[in-house]
Formats: sequence, C-alpha cells, structure tokens
Amino acid sequence: MDKLSLDDIFTDSIFDELDEQLPKRKVERSDPEFEKFQEIIDWIKAHDGKEPEKSRDMTERRLFSRLKGYREKPEMIKKLSEIDNLGLLDSNVILVEKTEKKPQSIDEILSDDSLFEENNKLNDLLDLSRYKRTINAADKISRRKHASHFERYEPLFKQVHTEIASGLRSLKPFSKEANAGEGNNVKVGNFYIDNGILLMVLRIYDEQGNDVQESRNRDLKVHTIYENGTENKAMTLLGFVSNLYDTKRNGRLVTESVNEVLETGQIFEEALYQTTGYIYVVKSLSDNPDISKYQNLYKIGFAGESVEKRIANAQNEATYLYAPVKIMATWQVQNFSARKLETALHHIFEDKQLQIEVPTITGGVEIPKEWYLVTLEEIEETVNKLVSDLLI
Repeated sequence: MDKLSLDDIFTDSIFDELDEQLPKRKVERSDPEFEKFQEIIDWIKAHDGKEPEKSRDMTERRLFSRLKGYREKPEMIKKLSEIDNLGLLDSNVILVEKTEKKPQSIDEILSDDSLFEENNKLNDLLDLSRYKRTINAADKISRRKHASHFERYEPLFKQVHTEIASGLRSLKPFSKEANAGEGNNVKVGNFYIDNGILLMVLRIYDEQGNDVQESRNRDLKVHTIYENGTENKAMTLLGFVSNLYDTKRNGRLVTESVNEVLETGQIFEEALYQTTGYIYVVKSLSDNPDISKYQNLYKIGFAGESVEKRIANAQNEATYLYAPVKIMATWQVQNFSARKLETALHHIFEDKQLQIEVPTITGGVEIPKEWYLVTLEEIEETVNKLVSDLLI
C-alpha cells in the first residue's frame, strides 16, 4: 500500500462526516409541578381510579388539596395538560372564582384545607428572619409570670389531683374528634393539662375587659394559672386552644367532679316539682352488623321535652347511628338538673363507652359519644342510686 501524503489524508471522504453538524441533544429539565402532578396520577392509579378525597389520611388529604388548587388555576391546567392522561384537569371542573371566607371559629381554622395546600415559594418560608421580631414580641406579651396570690389556688390543684386519683374526675383528650359534641368551649373554672402541667382558667375577657364565662371565640383573651405557681394573663384563646390541640403537648380536659356535677346548681328557686328534663335509654334498631352484634348496647341521653319527639328523626342523626331506636327506659327529672344527671351518668360509664366511627351522609365521619356497652339493669340501678343520694 502506497504511503499517503497529508493532503491525501485530509481530503479523504471520512472527514466529510465530521464536518456535518451533530444533532443537538435535547436536555429536559425536571419541573417540580410536573412531579407533584405525577404524584397525584400515580396515587389515583394505585387506588383503582379513585380521586383523593378530604379524608383523615394526611397523604390523601394533601393530594386532594393540591388537585383542587390546580383546578382553580387556568395557567396550571394549560401547563400540566400534556401529562394529564387521566383528564383530571377538565375545563368543566375549573373553579373560575374563589371567594375567600374569613374563619369565624377555632374549629374552622383547624379544619381549613389551606393548611395542606403547597406554596410554590416554599423556600421563602424557610427564611425565618422576618418573623423574629413578631415572635419575640408575642413571647413577651404572653409569657408566664409568677402568680402573686398562688396560695389561694394551691389547695384547689391538690384537690383536683386527689379527685383524679380517686376516679371522681377523669382526663379526656383535647381534640376535635373527642370534643366535637361539646363545641370545644373553654370555660372559666375548668381545669386542663398542657404539656404535663395542670392549669385552671381564671378568666376569659374581650379587648374592652368584659368578662365571658365560656367561649371559643379566637379573639378573646384568657387568664390561666398553673400548678407550678405561674400564671399567664394575656394569652389569646386561639393560642391556648392550639396548645391543647398540639399532639406533642398531650392536651387534656379534666372533667368536672361527679360530686360537683350533682351539687352545683341542682336546686332551682322556681316552684317545687319543677321538671328540668328527661333521662332516657334507647337501643339501636340498626341493621349494620358492626352495631347489631352488641346485645347490651344503649344510648343514655337527655331530652328537654318529650323523649318521643327527641328521637323522631333518629334515622337521620349521627348521634342515633343513623337508624331508628327503641325506648327502653325514661326518667322525669324534677328539682335538680337533668342535664347534669346525664353528665354524671356518662362519667360513671365512661370506661364502657363504645368507640365507633359512623360515616355521615355528607361523606365525613362522626364519633358518637353517648353509647355504652352496659346492661339495662346496671343503668337503672345507677340512675336510682344517684337520685336517692340527691334526695337524702
């Protein structure tokens, strides 16, 4: 083979291919919104095509809020349409206008879906420097101080501890589910446990200094005193209840003493034989096997008027397990509070309370609090004993 010169080498056809421009490689950037939307798609596929709902599952509720947010933003619908292979962002479900509603209660704040919505500017929230002055100022305003007249209240704290130990009082978790039927009102004179410390509510008041006996108005102030000898005179009711809701602080409501329930306000100044209401016991006629399997399952309730009138709409009320009920026993209560007698009965049978979740007609869940696994005879004996003790 002849030796090639440099001219022969560089004029070879193989170099023509090198002169051709190689196709540019397409570089795809990872878009966080695509990844977030894909997470929704993957979840739906994993759940047989079911869209995420506003449920108790944190992941499902977070995805529900995210999808809801995408459907409200036309620009996101347009952007994500290329990967929307399930038709989740159909234009027919777009919410064109969103009306902002100011929450009116603590419950509304804690159940607001916006708590689960994600912000595209999340990194901005990680910069806490702009909040420091606000946090420090709030801390100075509501910081606990030494209680000047603690000796007046110290015996009360000791008495409450004794009554808890003896069973005259009990501790209830302070949560939305546990207190749904009680409205979550904070009451003057009630005891609570926050972060392991027993405390008492001394006063609830508004900006003008007007006292309120009980409330859940988030804008009110609350004066509390603690068993360690400190007090807080200026905490907002919102902050107080938020502390009790915090699962890390293990907030608890201390129930009223059984003796206190029966003695406080039991005698009326009205004429003798004043009827204050009715205590009733009913049995569920539900065909739900999770309910009908219990032979001795009864609801102990209070009615201000006729018991028959109170249970007339039982099949449409969660408190009656969405089913008709049969009246098993009734007592007409005179000259002392029927409602407080009901509270005493619920306290006595607290350890026999049925724990069950009942799906509502709106898709939510209710946890009825007045159903007990106890014999009818035991209920009757307890009612008669309580009434006899009151008449002595």
